Amino acid sequence: MIKVYLLGAGKHAAELSEYFNSSKAYELAGYITNVADAVNHPNLAKPIISLSYFLKNKPASSNITLIGAIGNYERKTIIEQLENKGYQFINIIHQHNYISSSIKIGYGNCIAPGCVINANVQIGNHCIVNSNSNISHDCILENYVTISPGVTIAGNVMINEGAFIGAGATVIPGITIGKGAYIAAGACVTHNVPENVMVAGVPAKVKKTIY
Repeated sequence: MIKVYLLGAGKHAAELSEYFNSSKAYELAGYITNVADAVNHPNLAKPIISLSYFLKNKPASSNITLIGAIGNYERKTIIEQLENKGYQFINIIHQHNYISSSIKIGYGNCIAPGCVINANVQIGNHCIVNSNSNISHDCILENYVTISPGVTIAGNVMINEGAFIGAGATVIPGITIGKGAYIAAGACVTHNVPENVMVAGVPAKVKKTIY
């Protein structure tokens, strides 16, 4: 059985942990995080270890895989460090979803239960699609995109690397969301969103630059 380590030890990691309970292919082996996080989340069932300890004591092998459980763009730094050391990442896709057979998906992605992902969607690497989200036809999600629960993304939407879509947001057809953009919860996106800004409201408007 292949051992899986989760990057992170917060609430999203606890949620992901439950997805492994019925798996016959993978065994949840522990959580990789920093010392502060280990103190803040002492009740997870498996060991919480620091990144430095993991790199020193768990060398990359075919019997170890990883999946990200950090729900923001900051996970990129840690993931790239691990990839450069040769560690492999898996997809975790909950069985209670509708996912078109025509989608193209990379690796290191998490798709939570209750999602609908329709025809010709492209999902890059290390994306998170949270529960009860709907992604319509011909959308593209680049690497490190985070989709919060209950999001609706209409057809032909382009979401660039590292963008964050807040809970319950709606994106109308044909929109482009820039790299690192932050869409606030409940927003309705009716125009293209520049990179590295936060938008909010109905219709969504730029509120501030975030980088």
